[in-house]
Amino acid sequence: MFKYIIKRILMLIPIMLGVMVIIFALKVVTPGDPVDQILGESATEEQREAKREELGLNDPIIVQFVDYVTGVVRLDFGESYRTGEPVLQELLPRLEISIVICFGAVAIGSVIGVILGIVSALKKYTWVDSLVLTISMFFTSIPAFCVALVLIYIFSVNLGLLPATGIDTPAGFVLPMVVVGLSSLSNYTRITRSSMLEVISQDYIRTARAKGQKEGVIVRRHALRNAIIPVAAAIGNQMGHQLGGALIIETVFGIPGIGKYISDAIIARNYPSVLGGVLLLAFLFTLINLIVDISFLIIDPRLKKTLIAGNVKKAPRKLAVQGGK
Repeated sequence: MFKYIIKRILMLIPIMLGVMVIIFALKVVTPGDPVDQILGESATEEQREAKREELGLNDPIIVQFVDYVTGVVRLDFGESYRTGEPVLQELLPRLEISIVICFGAVAIGSVIGVILGIVSALKKYTWVDSLVLTISMFFTSIPAFCVALVLIYIFSVNLGLLPATGIDTPAGFVLPMVVVGLSSLSNYTRITRSSMLEVISQDYIRTARAKGQKEGVIVRRHALRNAIIPVAAAIGNQMGHQLGGALIIETVFGIPGIGKYISDAIIARNYPSVLGGVLLLAFLFTLINLIVDISFLIIDPRLKKTLIAGNVKKAPRKLAVQGGK
């Protein structure tokens, strides 16, 4: 177990290097000069050249890359071209906001999705099953920003219950969490339904029913615990995606999260901010997947032998794939 955790932590090194290589490659092929964004069109050529030299933009790409990697090892992500402040110092407050929205959205989406998936499985091939699947697919098919605008119109403009933009109060987090959570509803519902259908057809479930146990007890104590493994894998994946994928929602609701920060940095060709944001998200995504994989041991101790054998990717991911069929 300990060896597995160390191995996964060491895997972060090539992943982070790969992310930095890709971003640097995109930086090279992207047209435009960040100096134009910093100094403006009125700057002289001497001023522009001095600024390029100051920022190290005249150095070969490989030199810039090595310098950046060396800085990251020291937790120095560089300075923002726009503000001159350390990138990490700007990222951390925004990351905190995005994490709050992410966890709230995952909680909303997973709780509603699991409940709907269980109901759909227990009422398979009935009108209830069709209705649940239709509702879940509706929220997945409609773009998140459309759902956001509709909810703003209903709860902010008409009813005046929740703020339309900003997070000055805790109520400002409600609509963004709900919108992001609903966008992943279909995934949780579909996986829970498929996994529950497979579990409730097992012999031990039929035995429990034959002994006269109540249906609610069978679902909670016997079926759900075994069916929840693919759902846990989906929750981990969705958490990573939603952490960096709420860019549009953060823009619609005017939330100063990490997604909007990266978006603004891309528009301004603020490369240190883009690199720092993407690198931090890649690290967190990998870390979340590691935590989810380890959590499988708590949910199902039978996977311990698979973990020790080094086949963890096959077991949990295979279960997740099977659950998604």
